[in-house]
Amino acid sequence: MTDLVIEAANSTPSASPKQGASQAQAVTSEQGATSEIVQASAWYLYLICCANGHLYTGITTDVARRFNEHQSNGPKTAKYLRGKGPLTLMYQEQVGSQGDALRREIAVKKLSRAQKLVLIESAEHR
Repeated sequence: MTDLVIEAANSTPSASPKQGASQAQAVTSEQGATSEIVQASAWYLYLICCANGHLYTGITTDVARRFNEHQSNGPKTAKYLRGKGPLTLMYQEQVGSQGDALRREIAVKKLSRAQKLVLIESAEHR
């Protein structure tokens, strides 16, 4: 069996990662091979309501930043949302990894409008 030694990739005490950013660790095996383990940051699913009443579903690691990007109508705005403001953030939920978020996004996009509104309502009553 191979013994692994785990060391922080950035061992200076003054260096701290950004909030929400991924942290990396170097892993060194007995043979000296080094690989990086990346700790995933939390992913979120969110629903936005457009001025015309349409619902938009997306995923991100920072809901406030992404919502502001959508509202700004800048280059990072989803094409679907351009010119459909004012926008309202209706729902958000933490889902774990990016893969989990993608699977949840697909599942929510398959829901009917009525089912999405029930999801939004259930979150408001928590």
